[in-house]
Amino acid sequence: MYTKKSVIALAAAAAVLSATSTAMAADGVGTANASVVAAIAIAENTQMNFGTISSTGTAGTVVLATGGTATDTNVTRLAGGTLAAGAFTISGGSGSAYTITMPASAVTLTSGSDTMTVSSFTHTASGTLPAATEAINIGATLAVGASQAAGTYAGSYTITVNYN
Repeated sequence: MYTKKSVIALAAAAAVLSATSTAMAADGVGTANASVVAAIAIAENTQMNFGTISSTGTAGTVVLATGGTATDTNVTRLAGGTLAAGAFTISGGSGSAYTITMPASAVTLTSGSDTMTVSSFTHTASGTLPAATEAINIGATLAVGASQAAGTYAGSYTITVNYN
């Protein structure tokens, strides 16, 4: 049935098909890239200071605005005290979007065994670094007791910044 010519023809056809499938294969070369920006950081420049006050016999508050002004309720502000919003510098990749997280609950200031609380933190952060750094201000509300004991009160609060 098969002749010598047929077998040779089939062998030749198989060789051609084998060579053709190899010739039809192709390699592609891809390129990989990565951009690395500076790590995001935040540093305090100016400590928040509610100034020098006196309680009036009624519980009160000092609302410190991010611009450094205060609105006092049921407290007496004394001359000579330092009043300052907290000031920080955020640094990182220029044009990078970020989130800022302020304290979610009240922070305690202490003087010996006496305490006051700071809450309702506000900020001036834009959420996008306009350059490699951004200066921001922090405000908050100080709760003053009706018979708040005299003293120098201090405490710390944590602000967190993260890239989006």
